[in-house]
Amino acid sequence: MKRTAVAVMAAMAAAVAVAQQEERVFVIRTGRPSRQTISQTIRKTGSLVSPAEVAVSAKVAGRLVKLELADGTRLEEGVKVKAGDVIAEIDARDYRAQLEAAKATVASAEATVKDAKREFDRASTLFKEGTATEQERDQAEASYERAVAALAQARAQEQIADINLGETVIVAPMDGVVSKRAVEPGTLLTAGAQIATITQMNPLRFQLALPTTIFASLSPGKTHVSIEVDAYPDQPIDAVVSRVYPVADDATRTVRVETTVDNATGRLVPGMYAVGALDLDRRENVLCVPFDAVIKNDKERIVYRVADGVAHAVKVTLGVRSDAIVEIVDGLADTDEIVLAGQHRLTDGASVKREEKAQ
Repeated sequence: MKRTAVAVMAAMAAAVAVAQQEERVFVIRTGRPSRQTISQTIRKTGSLVSPAEVAVSAKVAGRLVKLELADGTRLEEGVKVKAGDVIAEIDARDYRAQLEAAKATVASAEATVKDAKREFDRASTLFKEGTATEQERDQAEASYERAVAALAQARAQEQIADINLGETVIVAPMDGVVSKRAVEPGTLLTAGAQIATITQMNPLRFQLALPTTIFASLSPGKTHVSIEVDAYPDQPIDAVVSRVYPVADDATRTVRVETTVDNATGRLVPGMYAVGALDLDRRENVLCVPFDAVIKNDKERIVYRVADGVAHAVKVTLGVRSDAIVEIVDGLADTDEIVLAGQHRLTDGASVKREEKAQ
């Protein structure tokens, strides 16, 4: 009898507790899911590099007589050049004389060919008439062929002399800026001596190394990258991955990724330090909620949905997370009112009321 009374009292106490719980009203803050573009982001450091750097060298030997642009601008570090601009000149007097000598040799060889051709024609005619031997005709033919070969060689030497003369005028091979001047006017150059270095400045490339574990998530032409250069904080540059190198580094297990950066304004220079934020799994116009609104319950994820003053625990399927927001793949609709603050005190079916906004 005593045990029965105790059991009854315990049941009554539990019922009272449940009733009190049901009567309690929790103050919460609510909101609605929003449609956003979201992505999984990874941040890595890298640097800006020039896509091309050319060491301009002398092809022929000689004394450097000019190291300036056509308008008289001295060729030095920082000077901008265009492809085809004359940037230096080597003393051309020797090469001009060699070309004239080669032309004279060609003229002499041409005259020799004419004489040899006449002798060959005459010997052929006499051979047909029977007044010249076959040997005489063959000798005339051989002399003619040697003259033709000598003329071809003379013309080749003329072409070489003309090319060497042209090489005394040195032009910029591409658009860029002079990043190094290696010599001064008056220097006696040998063939192959470096004169200057020209660096391409637009566009530049942003290179960084990424773990091979995310290699499959990279798509050239699609993967978005936001680049922030140290020299210009809070001024991100939007770009996309232009190239993923096909071979990974054995030591670091990383793969090099590259983007093209427009530098038409010239405010960026190769070697600048930068940070790139890559969107690895970009989703457009997906349903999102604040990550803090999601509660981990055992192996489930739940969000509290409010209807008629009651909080209902709703199981949700999460997608991509980006910082403070997360994608909701399944479980909620755009029109649902959800709990954004105060959800950790709730249970399924709890009575709730929205917090009053400060006046």
